[in-house]
Amino acid sequence: MSAPETYNTWLQTLHQQLTAQGLDPDGAEYVLTTRQGWTNTDLLLHLRTVIPADLQQQLVSDAKRLLAAEPAQYIVGQAWFYGLPLQVAPGVLIPRPETEELVAWLLASLPADRPVSVLDIGTGSGAIAIAVAHERPRWSVTATDISPRALEVATANAQRLVPGRIRFIQGDLFRPVAQDRFTAIISNPPYIAWGEAAVMDQSVKQYEPSTALFAPDNGHALYAQLIDQAPDHLAAGGQLFLEHGYHQRPALAALLARQPGLVPEFRADMAGHPRMVRAVYRPQV
Repeated sequence: MSAPETYNTWLQTLHQQLTAQGLDPDGAEYVLTTRQGWTNTDLLLHLRTVIPADLQQQLVSDAKRLLAAEPAQYIVGQAWFYGLPLQVAPGVLIPRPETEELVAWLLASLPADRPVSVLDIGTGSGAIAIAVAHERPRWSVTATDISPRALEVATANAQRLVPGRIRFIQGDLFRPVAQDRFTAIISNPPYIAWGEAAVMDQSVKQYEPSTALFAPDNGHALYAQLIDQAPDHLAAGGQLFLEHGYHQRPALAALLARQPGLVPEFRADMAGHPRMVRAVYRPQV
């Protein structure tokens, strides 16, 4: 007769199995702490605790899904972004911590105590728009996405976290706001080239929506549209914020050079990789 399984033995066994398959072992802790509503400290305090019978079958199912390369965030239906718990589901991109740095740059670039209008293009789960609305109660926020499923999830997240603060509109890029101008436009668009799929994580390729990941023209297609159309939707002195791939700075610099009214500043992320750009709109006389 085997000894009852503790949280520690479950984690250790699953870590070994995930690592052997080349999968991220951290998903095990994420699933467990989210299921239990624990902090990392809580987890340490419970490592030697025997797993309750009513939780064992759930964790067996969770382990199977992790070993099938399913993202932990989809398994528990939750991802954290800018300190906020967001609902996520298949068909909607899981927000990344790197994007928090783009949000922080936007928040630091505009006055917190004045009316500011922000447009989030390709909102997905609503992560960027909700973080901005949560951090800046006086600002007005609009968010668009071409995916009805994404807007369904984003709207539910906003109703729970920042009720009544965000205007959601379905449509492609600037089409839903054709006549509007904003103080700031922010976007983390699809920017991965199809040729890069071979080196991507299995879980991302297998489970996350390709339409939110890949773009034509070596990943540059949506950047070209966003940059070319941004001057028509920015107020004078307004700012465009874009996340991009670490190797895409030269291509974005060339696209921005076609718009002399947009004055760019590139910035590296905390890991030192060039990952974001801000362009200030200076209308040409």
